[in-house]
Amino acid sequence: MDIKALLQNLDLKSIPCEYCDVRVEETFETKVQFLNHEMTSALEQSSKGAFLRVKKQGQWYYSATTDFSDLRAQLLKLAESSILGIGDNWQKLPGNNGTYENLKYGKNNPTSITLSEKVELQKKYDQLIKANSFVKSSSSKYVDFYKIKTYSNSEGTFFQYDFAQYGVAAVIDLADGDKKFNDYSMHYADSFEDLKKFEKQMVEDIESATQFLYAPLIEPGKYKVLLSPEVTGVFVHESFGHMSEADSMMGDAKAKEAWALGKKVAADFISIVDSGKHDGSGYCPIDDEGYLATKTYLVKEGLLSGRLHSYDTADTMTENPTGNGRAINFEFEPIVRMTSTYIENGSTPLAELYKKAEGGLLIQNFSYGTGGDLFTIAPQRMYLIEDGKPKKAMRANVMSGQLFQTLLNIEAIGNDFELHHSAFGGCGKQMQFPLPVSDGGPTILVKDMQVS
Repeated sequence: MDIKALLQNLDLKSIPCEYCDVRVEETFETKVQFLNHEMTSALEQSSKGAFLRVKKQGQWYYSATTDFSDLRAQLLKLAESSILGIGDNWQKLPGNNGTYENLKYGKNNPTSITLSEKVELQKKYDQLIKANSFVKSSSSKYVDFYKIKTYSNSEGTFFQYDFAQYGVAAVIDLADGDKKFNDYSMHYADSFEDLKKFEKQMVEDIESATQFLYAPLIEPGKYKVLLSPEVTGVFVHESFGHMSEADSMMGDAKAKEAWALGKKVAADFISIVDSGKHDGSGYCPIDDEGYLATKTYLVKEGLLSGRLHSYDTADTMTENPTGNGRAINFEFEPIVRMTSTYIENGSTPLAELYKKAEGGLLIQNFSYGTGGDLFTIAPQRMYLIEDGKPKKAMRANVMSGQLFQTLLNIEAIGNDFELHHSAFGGCGKQMQFPLPVSDGGPTILVKDMQVS
């Protein structure tokens, strides 16, 4: 079935409604799992479906389908639905955003690799885990995912692009007598060949985790803290990114006041961005409403300067769409979601950051994070900084703070920017989980961080 021709031949302008669109998603994914070195699953699956939207009298009418025999008839049925109520009309219809096409993976995608090749690769990684005598139990996984999206709307916008990602992961439980520690090693690639290159890194991850078997718990208190690019990313995503999604402010006067554009929230050297233009798990060159990705400054030089929008929220707040109307798959409607969210790079060398953080802590990675005005991050690996270096392994249960105060407490940012990607999990919101996203930034130095 030629999905591109099917959508281009739909006469969407003839549907009796204010606006309509159709989004088709063709997906393929693989999951291979080993539990304590025994393979427990090896699964490939694919799907093809369409999400149809019709807007009339200010209300949306939706349908998800796997029946492609007559999409026009399904749109007409939606347009003829009984009026459920009068909604808010748009101030103006979306513009024609033209045509965007970028099928960049061609034959180099997960469908071209046999399941046996994928299983053999994961067996190799699993044996690396088995070789470490401190590992008492483990789960290791291989995943891949490939999607082609094709879209058309009644204003003339059309797009088609594809997305592929691969991942390997090890989740391990280590023990030495009554000393225990659990950790992980996760790696991302956008090609199968690149996924073969993490053997040395996985061995190093597992070996370095053993030192935390004997690491003491930190004395609760306030510390100068260095957040690695990975931890900077989860802080920005959970604490700032979600609060910048415009639907979180709709109908909330206090939220709009607290997040008034132009408000000073950080030092002049801090800028926070969301953009779907970057390769990786946050790649979204055009959103599920047909808007090209933008580089949206949420904070620019310390000032609140923007927020993330779908077309509905942009129209309601009289602002511009940002390319952040995203859906997890063809069964769901687009809502405001992040893409790649990060603090922009700084200029301070890492060695200088360590000197500034003398006596403080380096948070290298994390087990989970929660966001909002009050946020928490659970450190996984943490080091006491002595003599300008991360030396002594330490453990902690949680790091917490208030969002705006923490931003104001950032004293310096490094020049070691990294954008972190994941093929495992993703971002969850309103029952849509897991949506692929990326986050990151440089190492940042924060004063007076509560760690316990």
